[in-house]
Amino acid sequence: MDLAPQADFLALGEPAAGLPLQQWLHAALLGAMQDGRLPTGSRLPPSRSLAQAHGISRSTVTAVYERLLADGYLVGQVGRGTFVAPQRGGPEPTRNNGTVIKASLSQRGTAMAEAGAGLRGCTRLFQTFEPDQIDLGLMPVGIWQMLAGKRAQLHEARLLQDGMPLLGYPPLRERLAELLATTRGQRCDPGRIVIVGSVAKAIDLLGRLLLDPGDKAWVEDPGPPGAQALLATAGASLVHVPVDEQGLRVDEGLRLAPEARLAYVTADVQMPLGHPLSAGRRAALLRWAVRAQACVIAEERDGDFIFGGAPSVPPSSSADEDDWLIRIGNLSFNVSPGLKLAYMMLPERLVDPMRALIGLTGAMASVFDQAVLHDFIAQGHWARHLRLAREIYGTRSALLREQLDKHFGRWIEMPPQQRGLSLVLKLRADVPDTEVAARAAQGGVIVAPLSPLSRQQHPQLNGLRLGFAAFSEASIRGGVEKLVAALDRRDRNAADSSTGPRRRQSDELFGRGLPATKKYG
Repeated sequence: MDLAPQADFLALGEPAAGLPLQQWLHAALLGAMQDGRLPTGSRLPPSRSLAQAHGISRSTVTAVYERLLADGYLVGQVGRGTFVAPQRGGPEPTRNNGTVIKASLSQRGTAMAEAGAGLRGCTRLFQTFEPDQIDLGLMPVGIWQMLAGKRAQLHEARLLQDGMPLLGYPPLRERLAELLATTRGQRCDPGRIVIVGSVAKAIDLLGRLLLDPGDKAWVEDPGPPGAQALLATAGASLVHVPVDEQGLRVDEGLRLAPEARLAYVTADVQMPLGHPLSAGRRAALLRWAVRAQACVIAEERDGDFIFGGAPSVPPSSSADEDDWLIRIGNLSFNVSPGLKLAYMMLPERLVDPMRALIGLTGAMASVFDQAVLHDFIAQGHWARHLRLAREIYGTRSALLREQLDKHFGRWIEMPPQQRGLSLVLKLRADVPDTEVAARAAQGGVIVAPLSPLSRQQHPQLNGLRLGFAAFSEASIRGGVEKLVAALDRRDRNAADSSTGPRRRQSDELFGRGLPATKKYG
């Protein structure tokens, strides 16, 4: 199938009086290529069509095409047509008489643009140990295509209608309520579940609904920068509350801003440290929420992937606590990140306002995708996929821990239980995580330093996050070897330029005589 863009009609304007038609057409086509109306690779209309559209002779169009072909602006392909060639080097085209017009953004728009500037889509292969990725090869594509094909039949065309239903596909909401009750111990009325396009969209909608400009919001330090940026762009004044092995320190939140209107936590697997929110901290957080009449948004991330022990089930909340607790989570990441579906579990009093906001903003998720996901869950494919993924990811997690302990055991601390799809390592205070990450990147390995994610925590956070789920066992072994080689490289270079005894880079970077491997909980 030929997927090249084709311009069936080109708006080229009227020829100037007295200007030869060939000269006018040549200049008009060049201008369309330079300003992007005819991008590289697009197919031009056949000469006959272009001549008829602009009331000129076909010979005039043919002569101009031949001139542009000779000059290298166009390329011809036998049997396919005439295409715009890659543009040759030169100054960028200017508009508006050469003046540069800057975007007139609001303060909120500027903040959103800056916060999202570093984000990217999945447009390339992952580099070894890149965190927060899954193995896309585990997706049962054939099953998904079969289910989607059935839903695409004519009698299901109603699913393609726009705007129905605002809160999500009812059968999926009912199925999700059952799933959360059996796997997470969370009992919920399906009427309180809302389906949206992503966790980020859920945070954006909740920020608009719950926060006024200047309202204080507790966020974790360290914590997920994307979620915090969304709350900030909603007008929140962020209060960075320290996190330890039990989760968000509620006592510090009360000291810093007892009057906060909202708290945002990553509950099952804290981002980035990987700890769960303990039962004691959860109870303290909800007691504060009831007293302060503040909402708690608990993002449930990676809770399906707990290795080396049984997952913790949070205790049931009281009716008063349910009035202030909002749970959100990604529905589709474990299957395919490109399938954008997430859920919110709202207090009853927020359901109608959220329905109105979704209707106003057009933030409904694809009902067709929701229906296919419902069938995927209802027919048992979801459970089978998760069982397979847990088995494979568990093996990869164990291998990564084994390889790291073998090569770096004296210099790192690893948690006794692996939670989530990224392994968190702690480094000594005199081993800068940013330096380790920089050297690893030079060797083709991505390890994410923890310290840039901390705002005010003391002592400063120092460690690394390594993803393992997306990488084969061979890639994990090879990645650890690359990491060792990258940390040795600088020492070899230093040894070549010095007369002293040669030292291993690991000795130079981590120091000598450290205690035996420690484990933390």
